[in-house]
Amino acid sequence: MAAHLSDEQIIQAFHRFCVDALAQARAEGLLDDGDLERADVDVQVAGPALALFFAALSASGSPPSITSPDGSFALTTSNCPDTFRNAFTLWQRTVEPIQRFPITARHDLALLCCDKEVRSSPLRLDVAKVAADLKGIALEILQRRTFQTRFRNDLQAALDTSVRPRTSADGDQPSRVAYEPPPMYFEGAPTSETKRAHEQLAFHGATEGNEDAAAQAQGIENLSLIRETLYAALGDVMVETPSILGMLARGADWAPQAFFASTALAILDVALRRVDDNGVRPVHFGHGSPRYIGLGDTPPYLRPLLGGLVELSQASRALQEEDDARAVREATEGVEQLTPPRLDQLKDRLAQGVGATFGDDEQVAALANAINQLALGMTSLPAFRERQAQALQVLVAVTAM
Repeated sequence: MAAHLSDEQIIQAFHRFCVDALAQARAEGLLDDGDLERADVDVQVAGPALALFFAALSASGSPPSITSPDGSFALTTSNCPDTFRNAFTLWQRTVEPIQRFPITARHDLALLCCDKEVRSSPLRLDVAKVAADLKGIALEILQRRTFQTRFRNDLQAALDTSVRPRTSADGDQPSRVAYEPPPMYFEGAPTSETKRAHEQLAFHGATEGNEDAAAQAQGIENLSLIRETLYAALGDVMVETPSILGMLARGADWAPQAFFASTALAILDVALRRVDDNGVRPVHFGHGSPRYIGLGDTPPYLRPLLGGLVELSQASRALQEEDDARAVREATEGVEQLTPPRLDQLKDRLAQGVGATFGDDEQVAALANAINQLALGMTSLPAFRERQAQALQVLVAVTAM
């Protein structure tokens, strides 16, 4: 039996793939310099998703293997480390379809990885499924601290490449990436990077939002209420999901994944219990607390996140109702072994990652990706970042009692 490769070997090779993929996407116009500099959520997903896509194009063998960029090793089924096995297995399932796709379908797939509109109409369902799988793996990669600490360098290297020479329209100033990794989760206070990001977002809101000071203050207060509503759900999530505490027990490197998984589950909990067409029903902090926070109660730059939460509420409630209706129907028909609820599949995938259950249907996979992407967007906000470390510390202490 072949010896397993080390995690560090896999990580270094993946980041080389990531740099090359981002540079190629920049050269082909899938991502521009502004996209890479801002490094918004869609670019954070696109980087690893494109790396997986381009790696699939050059994969060989059955089951597929991939050679590292420097040619020093090939990652195979037999030597893949256990920490990457689930993601690698799912990636292997995408290789054959990707290599069979015609050029137009491959281009659509690359556009979907970048969250861009596709050229084909209608979109091929098999392309959409592969894109969902690649983005699902990418979202899991994003949770790894090793990725978070190196991704800024990947983006900067892609910006600095000479694949697409800079023009006068790019300006004279060198491009600089704004991406900052999340704070470490066992620090006692916000980092200087978090504070700087908070100042940048405050400036962004003041200059582009065109709101008066009172409206901005109310928007920040409402965002804080939404944050506390999610954090209130985190406690229940920690108690109900032993795998998250098990993740934390593996050490500080696993804390980002534990926090991200618990945040995604908390978003699902809030979407099911505290969101409807009116908006979010926040936790109550006494006299003056709003009963609901709707789109009109948030600054413009936050409305896509709140709108996404409302959409997730509708989709997750529909999934729950379908589960209930199926359970009643099967019980009435005397079925001995009821079909497992898809809502449970969704929770397992959010807690344990893309390889938790390979039986997930497309609806569950798409909903998991949407929740994870919303979690990524929310936890990137300074109002969340500045309290993530402390929130996790408190919750771990309470649930460990």
